[in-house]
Amino acid sequence: MVRLVTVVTVLAAALVLTSEAKADNVILTTGTVSVQVPPGQTSISISGPQSFTLSFFNSDYAGPLATTFAFQNITQGFGGLSLNGVSASFFTGSLSFTASSLNGSATGYASLNDVLSNNPLFTITFSGSGVLVSSSTTRTFTVSAVPEPASLFLLLSSFVAGIGVWKRKTGQE
Repeated sequence: MVRLVTVVTVLAAALVLTSEAKADNVILTTGTVSVQVPPGQTSISISGPQSFTLSFFNSDYAGPLATTFAFQNITQGFGGLSLNGVSASFFTGSLSFTASSLNGSATGYASLNDVLSNNPLFTITFSGSGVLVSSSTTRTFTVSAVPEPASLFLLLSSFVAGIGVWKRKTGQE
């Protein structure tokens, strides 16, 4: 009887946890964000795990040379937003970057009516590390790829194994 209750509990938990896809914070793996004045333009092209992509381009950016700004493809520019295979036809968001980090959020909507009634498909926050290059007319942040935990584990385990082989070999000679 205890086994049956345990199995039912595990199955119920699995169904509850997999019924809704959420992405609390996506760590970016690639991309750039660029702000240029004059002529003013903003360009965002970033991606990360969970099939997250954000591309945005506004050739009529009238703001200052900033590292923090809002964006929307509804009236400002064009681009695309997707998460876990769901693409949003309309989106809004904001981001900010420093010399070494980028943070932001984006909300995707299926239609203009959904925007007006605040009925989003999804909202996602994202962050990443990288490098900022600035000049008097351009600021460009480039995301640096962050190794996955599994890749780090393989790298460290092969390093430890190599040390073990080296110690065994030098101990035998």
